[in-house]
Amino acid sequence: MNDSLPVGSTRSGEHSADELALVGSDAASGPSELADAVRASDPRAVAKLFDLYGQHVERVLVRTIGRDHELDDMVQDVFLGAYKSGTNYQGNDEQLKAWVSRIAVFTARGYLRKRRRKWWLRSEAPSELPEQVAGDSDPHMQEVLRRTYSAMDQLDPDLRIPLVLRELESMELAEIAEACDCSVSTIKRRLQRARKAFERIAKKDPLLRDWLLEDETRG
Repeated sequence: MNDSLPVGSTRSGEHSADELALVGSDAASGPSELADAVRASDPRAVAKLFDLYGQHVERVLVRTIGRDHELDDMVQDVFLGAYKSGTNYQGNDEQLKAWVSRIAVFTARGYLRKRRRKWWLRSEAPSELPEQVAGDSDPHMQEVLRRTYSAMDQLDPDLRIPLVLRELESMELAEIAEACDCSVSTIKRRLQRARKAFERIAKKDPLLRDWLLEDETRG
């Protein structure tokens, strides 16, 4: 993990230490060797978190915001956030992944709220596209996915993030609720609103409209 940033640094997903302290507030019993090291602000614990969950955090960020030149910095910010707020973490080792996921969601939400440009549609190189596109050789499906992300760019982050985590990451409702720091019932309501909003936007695009109709037929 690149440690060139000071612990107090923030970037486009800016969040305070007080906000991040909230994401580890559930006390629990169970193995806590790594959790204890996190609470002790041991830099080796953060490095271990990165080894365990670095790819997961990057995947969550890519799914929610697409690939961006700031992605590596955002991944680093997530683990710097874990370091800063570690003294307030009250969970055990088994809850660390959910805790880190919540910090990732805070970071993604802050970034999405500040983003004003449609950079994703301008990406041409396969290495710059989300893995669902880069891994699919069908030009038609690549274009469908490009336009899908463009449509999702128009959603409020509080709707987009649960939709992406559910539809692209296949996370359980309880996991999404944990990551978004809200109840399962709230996530259900947001998903319902997100799907309706996405369909309303997608139906304005002839290609996405046809794709939705084909999907409904297959269903």
